[in-house]
Amino acid sequence: MNKNKQINIFIVEDNKVFTLALKADIETTFSKMPIKIQSFETSEMCMEKFKEEIPQIVITDYHLNSKYPDAMDGIQLLDWIKKENSETSVVILTGDEDLNIALKAFHHGASDYVVKTETKFRKLNYSLANIFKIIDAKEEVKKNKNQVIGLIGALVLIAGVVLVTSLLRV
Repeated sequence: MNKNKQINIFIVEDNKVFTLALKADIETTFSKMPIKIQSFETSEMCMEKFKEEIPQIVITDYHLNSKYPDAMDGIQLLDWIKKENSETSVVILTGDEDLNIALKAFHHGASDYVVKTETKFRKLNYSLANIFKIIDAKEEVKKNKNQVIGLIGALVLIAGVVLVTSLLRV
């Protein structure tokens, strides 16, 4: 992971105690990485900030209506995020061990689905480590693509100079 590039992570969870524990665990696990974590109690609060500061990763609970009964759920937020920025990785973190919800999350573009069991933090950190690798790989592809474009541009320029020089000699 590029040690200089900050990774922005949004946590969307209506349980404040769980959010604090999750944030602390991520910061401890990835202490050598420049990570900025922000938390939101509802999808709607997350959406407001998302437009200002597009995060690379969003971790969202599936059920977000314990305090606000009409709040959007995690799948609705996932759909909105993917429309706003398809590059943002979204991890659904939930107490539901429901295969149908997991499949639905993946069909809607979730990067992972982590169930809140005793090993939830370990599983989530493993998922985050994989997402960091994907982010790195995408950055490397972009860099290589730009180098190839530059090389092709230089070759076209050289070919043009050779052609013009040849035509001027005739």
